[in-house]
Amino acid sequence: MSDLKEKVAYLQGLADGLELDEDSKEAKLCNSIIEVLAEMASSIEDLESYVEALDEDLGLVEDDLYGEEGDEDYDEADYARGNCQGKYIEVACPKCHEIVNLDSCMLEDDNVTEITCPNCDELLHVNENSNLQMSDNADQQPEP
Repeated sequence: MSDLKEKVAYLQGLADGLELDEDSKEAKLCNSIIEVLAEMASSIEDLESYVEALDEDLGLVEDDLYGEEGDEDYDEADYARGNCQGKYIEVACPKCHEIVNLDSCMLEDDNVTEITCPNCDELLHVNENSNLQMSDNADQQPEP
């Protein structure tokens, strides 16, 4: 950011080097433009420091919510309990051939009825136990 302020200072020096009459329209225009640029550079610097502070705070919140990166505490027992976050399966879309990474829990979740390609909306997976499949057979009566 200091680079932008340095550029504005350089422009100020160039304008001063022109030795324009301070009362001329050109000098007033140049000086006004340089003042606006200096104010913008200062505002951008303030915003950048604010964004950096927000980014640091967000990083702390993410660490609290999702744990530290590189969490190696995941094991097969977690998977057996349905705790399979972090395990992804790569699936190639049959229509657009885009590689889609699916959370392995999505394939076994009874609440997820269909999984579609985010690129072309092609159907990638239908849960066999979903209500969607059951509604197709709703006209059949169960046997006593």
